[in-house]
Amino acid sequence: MIGPEHAWLRDRNRAQYVAASDAEALDAARRLSRIEGILPALESAHAVAEAIKRAPHAKGKIFIVNLSGRGDKDIDIYRENFKELDQ
Repeated sequence: MIGPEHAWLRDRNRAQYVAASDAEALDAARRLSRIEGILPALESAHAVAEAIKRAPHAKGKIFIVNLSGRGDKDIDIYRENFKELDQ
């Protein structure tokens, strides 16, 4: 279910809604943390995953992704999925 503001934006083609799988989000979080040293919140990692998907087809474009949270609150999920953290 989405809120009325989101439905309104979508209906007027002012916003596009896409999905990223949890595996894609985890991969995006791993890549962002290795390249930039930033561990994003899982919610933000889904947005990073979408930017990674779009980037190869958008040469010369700039992507801005709002990282709205910190990954430290999701550290247990990252530890489960990033075995290299336990070393």
